[in-house]
Amino acid sequence: MSFLPRVSELTREFVSRQFDDLGPEACMGEITDCLRRENPEFLEMARKCAADSGDASRTMVGFGMFYQLLIRASADAAGRPVLHALPSVTAGTRDALVREIDETGPDVFTAKAIGKLERGNPELMQMAHGFASRQRDYGRVMQGFALLYRSLDAQAAADRKHLH
Repeated sequence: MSFLPRVSELTREFVSRQFDDLGPEACMGEITDCLRRENPEFLEMARKCAADSGDASRTMVGFGMFYQLLIRASADAAGRPVLHALPSVTAGTRDALVREIDETGPDVFTAKAIGKLERGNPELMQMAHGFASRQRDYGRVMQGFALLYRSLDAQAAADRKHLH
């Protein structure tokens, strides 16, 4: 079970229109500023994954849209963002995921994370797959989406555990 918001088709269409209307540069400027303030570990992981993809700036747009979909999915019914809608990934969570990747291998880690994404958030998975399929290195970009989703999911579970 994931504690992350589930993206709907309507949300996916809304964010796509937002990127089309405002342009990827404007959207990414806003998303990057938000991540720098509220989720710097996530931003750093996204940047490293994007650098490995062969087209960092283009891949960051996909990762930014992915994050924006989750933010938008967590908005209340009136469309207002919920305060701290997504967990802020900690260095501890990042380090735990690195250990998990080292233990299971990147292919197994990615397959498990993608499976969880597909089962728990199919619209978000559709966005990730569609974006990655238009890139030079589908597998590397999907590894990035898997790591980013898993980092937020693991942090949400850890935060929830600490609340109880």
